[in-house]
Amino acid sequence: MDINKISRLIKIVSESDIAELELKEGEEQIKITRTTNTVSVPVTVPVAQPASFAAPAVAAPAPVAAVSESDDSAEAISGHVMKSPMVGTFYRRPSPDASNFVEEGASIKEGATVCIIEAMKMMNQIAADKSGVIKKILVADGETVEFDQPLFIIE
Repeated sequence: MDINKISRLIKIVSESDIAELELKEGEEQIKITRTTNTVSVPVTVPVAQPASFAAPAVAAPAPVAAVSESDDSAEAISGHVMKSPMVGTFYRRPSPDASNFVEEGASIKEGATVCIIEAMKMMNQIAADKSGVIKKILVADGETVEFDQPLFIIE
């Protein structure tokens, strides 16, 4: 932005009822604000933006080796823990009058729908990330789930 253009903008603001004028051209930005009888011209210097907005590296949580089936039972269930890919409401069936997608003890194939998670009024079908047998369903129907919350144990 050249100084002549800035001078013309200052003159326009000072001769009009405009209290504030902000202009951005590419990486350059100028803001002219009028207070009583003076005009201030703060000029922003462009700041280099990072090339990408990659999320910071986070260590993966340790895999769950065993989950207790109940407080009374000493039997432990081991296997793959399938986690929620999003925040939302967990549903075991496609509609209130339909049967559940899976039951404990059911054999499933990778890619088969195992539940629905409703997020922002969208019904998202969640597919099994591993073939095997559903050993434990860890979430109740209609319960709110968080991102990365364990949903099923598949063995």
